[in-house]
Amino acid sequence: MNSRSEEKLTAIPEIPDQFGEDGGRFYRYYDTLADEIDEDIVKSLKSQLDGILIFAGLFAGVNSAFLALTLPEMRADPADDTNALLLQLVTQSNGSGGIQSFNDLPSASFSPSPAIFPINVLFSLSLTLALLASFLAVLGQQWLVYYRKRSGGGAEAQRWEQLRRYLGAKRWRLEAVLDDILPSLLQLGLLIFCISFVLYLKTLSGPMCYVVAAPMGLAFASILFMARSPHGKVF
Repeated sequence: MNSRSEEKLTAIPEIPDQFGEDGGRFYRYYDTLADEIDEDIVKSLKSQLDGILIFAGLFAGVNSAFLALTLPEMRADPADDTNALLLQLVTQSNGSGGIQSFNDLPSASFSPSPAIFPINVLFSLSLTLALLASFLAVLGQQWLVYYRKRSGGGAEAQRWEQLRRYLGAKRWRLEAVLDDILPSLLQLGLLIFCISFVLYLKTLSGPMCYVVAAPMGLAFASILFMARSPHGKVF
């Protein structure tokens, strides 16, 4: 609303037979209550969305770094062909064991490791969830700006406008979407990233994989236990 009442309203005023005959006391109560509700919604959601955007940006950067390492393993490295040709040139190997055609190059017989494909799929899915959460968070920020913006037209028109936007937000469950679904997307993306990270470590070193997987598994098991516990429910 345009103005805030300085009067402290401690009880709900009675609805007058005709609005305005009570000196505007009911309108002042409505304006104060509407401002408190809008301020609470916008303030809580804005802080939530700011945190989501920061975390999603950092998470997407880390995820992209791992994809830059794993995606090249899906195709042959041109450096292998260059090294093979240089080795033949240095050793002057022109016999039957040398490179006679393109089919003899290492890239011609290259086949990616069977384990690298699911790793790239999981890393890509995790990055997609982080980007989707970021996109929805930006839309949420724009919606909050629009929600608080008033188009003018007097106090009566602004009251109707505020009511329409509030009822629209409740009908579309925007508060639940921005406050519950967005964090869930990031949590799911983080879980998938941890799984793909462990699988990637397994292709490098088995002992390293088990050392990293053990605390991750313990942490997820603890979270699931607290979530299912009636006294330690966190969700």
